[in-house]
Amino acid sequence: MKKFLLLILALTLVIGLVGCNTPVQKTEDELKKQETKYDKYANPEVIVSAKKAKELIESDEKVVVIDIRKSAEYLLGHIPKAVNIWRPDYSADEGEYEFGGMRSKSEKLVKLLGDIGIDNDTMILLYDAKGDYDGARFLWQLEIIGHKKMALIDGGINGWKASGFKTTTEKPEITKTEYKFDGKENLSKLATLEDVKAAINDPNVIILDTRSIKEATGEDLKSGAFRKGRIPSSVFIEYKNAINVGEGEDTTFKTVEELKEIYESKGVTPDKTIIAYCQSGVRSAHTTFVLSHLLGYKNVKNYDGSWIEWSYNKDLPVETGEIK
Repeated sequence: MKKFLLLILALTLVIGLVGCNTPVQKTEDELKKQETKYDKYANPEVIVSAKKAKELIESDEKVVVIDIRKSAEYLLGHIPKAVNIWRPDYSADEGEYEFGGMRSKSEKLVKLLGDIGIDNDTMILLYDAKGDYDGARFLWQLEIIGHKKMALIDGGINGWKASGFKTTTEKPEITKTEYKFDGKENLSKLATLEDVKAAINDPNVIILDTRSIKEATGEDLKSGAFRKGRIPSSVFIEYKNAINVGEGEDTTFKTVEELKEIYESKGVTPDKTIIAYCQSGVRSAHTTFVLSHLLGYKNVKNYDGSWIEWSYNKDLPVETGEIK
């Protein structure tokens, strides 16, 4: 009974939030214009429009759509055939670290994939409701285990709705399978605590803070972190600068031209090594996706521990106040 009441409360809250963030449906001309931006991205195969996603879902190709939202949101309506997972499903188990937010061991991720019907040849389409930052985090972990066929649905559930497509409350049937993993991990886009410590005084490395401005200045402290502030020498560009946000917007990614201006104007250029961080490596995975896959930067890393790990270590320096 208690669980039922909690679910009802969660659904009520979600209904309120959804009502406040409904994207405006785009015209046919706007949707056609949107389709022209993808070929300009460095790796267009890892991002699809809602239109392209719908075509893939309705095709004979082996496709699994993953909805990365809390279950209450999923139950209110999701993209047809989507299965639902949430952060604990692919995060480190309690007790593995003395703080939260770290990625799971690859073996846990591999088991999850098999349990939701994904094998090595499956095309995985990812989406969420926050401009694809949870989708980008999951994609980043898929890259670590070497999965090849995957893409974010541009705009997530908002992009889907703005394209005029319907959602459903029906859950798909799942046939479990086996995902084969040889134990080899590609850690080229993973930054560790030691990497970040070494980067503070390295002119060839940029530490990029992708959180909100109030988190970066130390005005806000999100649950899970231990101290307020930012990593010294950080450059600040909030993750959401890369997507279309605001009333009625669909949280799709901006064009290559817009993205270049945003990052290059702050000195975040492709000749540097970029280490992105946030609270727990989720929003920074989004920026890692933007820089590496949309703009083609070659040396971009996501700091998994991010602010939670940095703030946990009391001997490490922090900065607060206005960002210079």
